[in-house]
Order: sequence, then C-alpha cells, then structure tokens
Amino acid sequence: MKKVLWLITARSGSKSIPDKNIKILGNQPLISYRIQTARNTQISSDIWVSTDSEKYAQIAKEYGAEIPFLRPDYLATDEASSVNVVLHAMDYAFSLDKKYDFIGLLEPTSPFVKSLDLEKAIDLLDKNENASSIVATRESRPNRIFIQKEDDYLSELADNLKLYTKLGRQSFGKEITPSGGFYISKWDDFIKTKSFYTEKTLSYLLDDISGLEIDEPLDWQFAEFIINNIVSK
Repeated sequence: MKKVLWLITARSGSKSIPDKNIKILGNQPLISYRIQTARNTQISSDIWVSTDSEKYAQIAKEYGAEIPFLRPDYLATDEASSVNVVLHAMDYAFSLDKKYDFIGLLEPTSPFVKSLDLEKAIDLLDKNENASSIVATRESRPNRIFIQKEDDYLSELADNLKLYTKLGRQSFGKEITPSGGFYISKWDDFIKTKSFYTEKTLSYLLDDISGLEIDEPLDWQFAEFIINNIVSK
C-alpha cells in the first residue's frame, strides 16, 4: 500500500489574524480541522505538524498529530519558504529511515477540504505515471478581463469591457487559481524538482466552500458563517 506523509505547517506569529492557526473556529482550533481530515482518510499515512511553538505543538498532539521536531528559527520567519519547510521535514523523515511515496502539504487556513478530496487526489496522482504532483484549485473570479494593473485611469479595463459587451459573460472560459487546499507530490519527484509546481502538476478543482482559504479577518468571518450555517446543518 502506498504511504503519504501529511505535513501540516503551523508557524506562530500570524499578523493579519493573531494566533490564527490555533484560533477557535466553531468549537475547536483551526489547525484541528486539517489534522482530523487527514486522519479520516483511508490512506496509509503519518501526520506531522511543523511548528515553532510548544503551545501549538501541544494542541496538535491533542488532536492526534505527531510533532517529531520543533521547526528551527530560520524556518519560522516571514521570509522562510514553504518548500524549505517541506524539505526540512523530508530530511527528518530520512534521518528516521521512514519511507513514503507521497508528500502532502496541508495548511491550517483551508479547514473545509474533505477527506474524500485528499483520497481522490492521491488516487489521481498515483494512477498518472506522467504527473509529478497535484494541487488544489478553485475557480478564479473575476475573470481576467475585469482586471488591470493599478493606475489612475481604467483604460485597459475600458478596452476589455468593449469586448465584453459583444461577447457576454457566458463566452468566457473558466479560469482557475490555486486554492491553498493541498499540495501533494510524489516523494522522489519533489526531491528532484523542489516544487509542487511543474509542467506535470495536475489540477484538482474544489468547490467554493472547500476552496476557501483564510488569509484576512473577512475570510475568518465567512468561515464562521459556513460553520454556523452550512457545515453544522
């Protein structure tokens, strides 16, 4: 059976929402949703949390994650890349002589991704010999035709809207963007490319709720609305 290492990254020190990764959403800390989702898959896996905080580590343990190490300071800055955080965890796995087929990065800020989505993503990646990775996406709104670089005048937008009046919204093709829901790579491919994004990265399209990523206070308020009015129903 193929095995995956789920790595949940939970650095302390969020600025937009203080202590966002352990802030209570519904009746439990935000990080717990990703731990529970990973635990509820039918995939052979280990679930590690990479954090620089003893407090975060203790909370993660209470919800069933492993904390094999505390993240070193140089990987806990605003400038530290998620790729280096992932490689650090993979190196640690090597030091323990643990072997995996896939590495999956899960960020606490996407609490509504379903276990079934993780299972389907792994299955799609496993069955595609040419693919190196798979990334969660969502439909991008608005379409690029409604966007221009910041300027005093909306000259580009005006030109685009002339085309829009002729075509109609239904004529636009669907555009997608990464949702932050998950990033999964074949283990050996990530070691080679050091990226979840290659020419052989598959897209896994999530619905609007599963694709929610909490970055700003307004996103948090929307997540609370979902918890109270949709997920709990």
